[in-house]
Amino acid sequence: MLFELHIKDFILIDEVLIKFKQGFNTITGETGAGKSMILGAIDLLSGEQANKDSVRIGADRTLVNASFYTNEKVNIYLNEMGIPFDEDIVILSREVQSKGKSISRINGQVVTLNHLKEITKNLIAIHGQNDNQTLLIREEQLNLLDKFGGTENIRTRQQIQHLFNEIRTLKSEIALLEEKSYDRQRQTDFLSFQIDEIENAKLKIGEDLTLEKEFELLTHLGSIVEIFERATGWFSGEYGDGAVSEVSSIANAFSKFVHYDESLDDFSKRFKEIYFLMDDLAKDVVDYKSKLEQDPERLEWIERRLDEINHLKSKYGKTIEIIFDLKAKFQAELDDYENVEAELKMGKERLESMLNDYTKVSEQLTSLRLKASKAFEETLQKELFELNMKETSFKIDLNVLAEPTAHGLDDIEFTISTNIGQPYRPLKKVVSGGELSRIMLGIKIVLGTMDAIPTLVFDEIDTGISGVTANVVGEKLAKLSSFSQVICITHLPQIAVFSDHHLLIEKNVEDQNTITHIKSITSKEVENEINRLVGGLEVTETTSIHSREMIQTAHKKKEMFK
Repeated sequence: MLFELHIKDFILIDEVLIKFKQGFNTITGETGAGKSMILGAIDLLSGEQANKDSVRIGADRTLVNASFYTNEKVNIYLNEMGIPFDEDIVILSREVQSKGKSISRINGQVVTLNHLKEITKNLIAIHGQNDNQTLLIREEQLNLLDKFGGTENIRTRQQIQHLFNEIRTLKSEIALLEEKSYDRQRQTDFLSFQIDEIENAKLKIGEDLTLEKEFELLTHLGSIVEIFERATGWFSGEYGDGAVSEVSSIANAFSKFVHYDESLDDFSKRFKEIYFLMDDLAKDVVDYKSKLEQDPERLEWIERRLDEINHLKSKYGKTIEIIFDLKAKFQAELDDYENVEAELKMGKERLESMLNDYTKVSEQLTSLRLKASKAFEETLQKELFELNMKETSFKIDLNVLAEPTAHGLDDIEFTISTNIGQPYRPLKKVVSGGELSRIMLGIKIVLGTMDAIPTLVFDEIDTGISGVTANVVGEKLAKLSSFSQVICITHLPQIAVFSDHHLLIEKNVEDQNTITHIKSITSKEVENEINRLVGGLEVTETTSIHSREMIQTAHKKKEMFK
């Protein structure tokens, strides 16, 4: 239940604090006084789109705060979302800045707009002309019927929703598999070709680096041989007088004169060491040179092999390791394609089974809806009769759909006959705004104990009605307020007299600015306001007597509701 609404700098409202009470709360005021602003402020708390034009001229922001007595659903949601909560009260707020930015809060904590919407839908419901129009939408009619059907209808419909979502997901998976199956042969041929191309190359890790070195060696073999020939020529000489022989000769020469000077022995030994080193080196050079034979076929083979490896690198990766990784990926994709037909078969079998389950549950829901529709027709018919639609007959047409939907295989339509003997036709083709308002009110009364919404707000519920009908609507709203708190914006005295708590909106000019005020009025002030609603600008003694009679009659009828 909403017990306090604080509005600051909203359109023409400077600042007001409105205290609502349990029961039937009425808001009245002259045309243009700003009754719709109260509804607009509540709309902001319900998650409606914020508009910077909502900010009063000269202010930098609009602020709307509402205090509600909370309930179990709200507290469970707040607990799940990690939002601090009080077991008895929840405070919602919405701030709209002049630059257009909007901030939502629950119990002082900043939250998303979706969080605010989730909370308010369990606290308050607003019904205006636009909401009456939703009654013309078939899906909304189905929602109302299932709500009337109760827990079993809702639970079965949730089963339908779950099955429908699974079927839709499975159909998407099957479509992908069918697309894969259609393209399967081409893809498997291509993948197999790629795998075979890599396998047939018989690549080895590091092979490319080894062959590149060998290729470079063979390419420069002529120059290397030339160097070895120079070396062997230097070592042996053209006529046996090469460097090795010369060093050996020098070492022997030094040894002949050792007995003249012992230090010459050192030179002899050192030259001999050089001789032995050079002799070993000369033999190694000759040995290596003998192996350096030109092999054009080997060079040609290496060149072809490197071309093959580089071709694969250009197609599949910069290294042999990457090529091997890609081959493994190709193999996995090939295996996946090989399993497509089996997966497709299993998927279609699952779909058939799920569609059978869906059909069975849908048939159960259809049976429940047929039963609920009969009770709904009878109950609403009584309410419409009391709402002065005595010649109106209401009937629900229920037809079976060919394709599954999220709400079952039923398509329903609310139909009405406004005169005896006239055929039933869809609501949207026969009802006026006033009739539609009464039908919606009748439905709200029928569903009053089922909605479990603590606060119901009605705007323009009196559109298109007057006289006795307006009086009956007032009675019905008073009756509805025994289930939920009712807040009604009205201009009809026949409705206002039934209120338990009357709020008056006035518009004044202050300091060259138009300001809207709202206040709770006493019994004498209520009588004056009813006088205004009955007689307009000119209030006579007859008007006052009539107003007092209306108030007294309404009070007596309200006593009967208790």
